[in-house]
Amino acid sequence: MRYIMTGLVTLLLLAGCQEMQVERANTGAQPVAFSTYKWAVTPLVDTPDASAQLVELDEEMRGTVAAQLQQRGYRQVSQDQTADMVVDYQVAVVDEFFSGDTRDPSWDKQFDSNAPQEVVELPPLTDAPLVIMSVGIGRPGGEIIWGGSASELLTRPDSIEQRQRLIVRGVSALLRDLPEAYQ
Repeated sequence: MRYIMTGLVTLLLLAGCQEMQVERANTGAQPVAFSTYKWAVTPLVDTPDASAQLVELDEEMRGTVAAQLQQRGYRQVSQDQTADMVVDYQVAVVDEFFSGDTRDPSWDKQFDSNAPQEVVELPPLTDAPLVIMSVGIGRPGGEIIWGGSASELLTRPDSIEQRQRLIVRGVSALLRDLPEAYQ
């Protein structure tokens, strides 16, 4: 019985481990010495028809991006001031996202080794929401220099902690090449 329980717990942990998909911006624009930033978008809290879930995600995303910038020494300026760079971001949730890769011939075998070819048993995370994040940083009116997009399944949608870890991991991956602020 103990071996069965250990196997089940291990299987559940592996099922919950979805790798984050990251696509970073590669515009070829030359980095410049930036020290100040301002937001390109207003917070969703100011949008009357935004859902509560998106407002929460927006606040968490904006806070995480701001924290990453502050850790590197960037200063936020007010919207009416001139900034060295503009920061744009978006976060979205796609409900009931199907997880898997049908192009991989071994993909069906991970769910049922006895499954006939071209028949796939659906994983338990089929209805897990997909969180998609994008961040773009560049000169006002110019190309994106740093950023990109990242996505990952939210295996426990009711867990605020998991959602926050997911956003922190995504933003960190997208901004890993962002240099320290120019002093």
